[in-house]
Amino acid sequence: MVPIIITMDLEIAYDHSINDQRKILDRLNADLKRIGLPITIFTTSEAATEFKDEIRRLKSAGHNICCHGYDHGITENYRTMDQCSINEFIKISTNNIENIIQDKVDSFRGPGFSTSSETQNILLKYGYNSDYSVCSQRLDFMNSIGGNFKWLNSPRMPYHPSEHDPYKKGSSPLWVIPLSSIGLPFISGSLYLFGLSFMRKFYILLLKEAIRVGKPIVYLFHSYEFCRYTGNHLGNEITKGSNRTPQKLIHKFYGSDINKKYEDNHNLMKYLISFKNTKLFTSVNYSKHLENFENENTLL
Repeated sequence: MVPIIITMDLEIAYDHSINDQRKILDRLNADLKRIGLPITIFTTSEAATEFKDEIRRLKSAGHNICCHGYDHGITENYRTMDQCSINEFIKISTNNIENIIQDKVDSFRGPGFSTSSETQNILLKYGYNSDYSVCSQRLDFMNSIGGNFKWLNSPRMPYHPSEHDPYKKGSSPLWVIPLSSIGLPFISGSLYLFGLSFMRKFYILLLKEAIRVGKPIVYLFHSYEFCRYTGNHLGNEITKGSNRTPQKLIHKFYGSDINKKYEDNHNLMKYLISFKNTKLFTSVNYSKHLENFENENTLL
């Protein structure tokens, strides 16, 4: 069985309608429940506070709530931050999210896929099992604030990282679960650029590799992508957020039809789980799966 892990990054996009961002969470919850699809949600601490009722409903529906850092501000780059700042951000974010969902947070994805050895060591300190911040063999690493040319040579399979290099295998007990990529990342941005038909073919390519080597397939989308773009960080409904990263140039090629984006994502996700040789996982279940597999092979 090929593990399928569908992930959603949830941060407050201050250049999109905040009201839309609240409403879309309940719409996603209802539609995902209808097709029986639990996902892994990486939320910032700030978004978890702003949308706490919606987050709790998602949690109650069986979705796995994880950490996406503090607020996704332009200074929150876990690849370049100092150890003291990393510790403070992760400590505050973890405590806040866990208090809201009344459960343990098991996985992390840094804003813009940013991570570091210091970050991963601190994640272990706060009880995390896995880091989803690496995009192995993703060629457009320069499009992410955490992008690193070392992605090009990082392992494609889940791995224990080195304590000194987050992109190399080592002896850390943490798991790194890379985003699926073959040059092109398996994300919603690729869907908007190349279309649903292309993404289905891309998935088949990933699936063939996954069957051959036993790796998972990890997909990513953002909730704000289905919300109206206001284009103004300091608009009427914005009370803060001037330190947020402006919309990237490539986003202008994604199209403006938010309903089409939503339907294309919905249809792609249904396609991902339509194959008999696949099995849907959330991050917490996949970590347990890896641990069991590792223990069984150790005993052998």
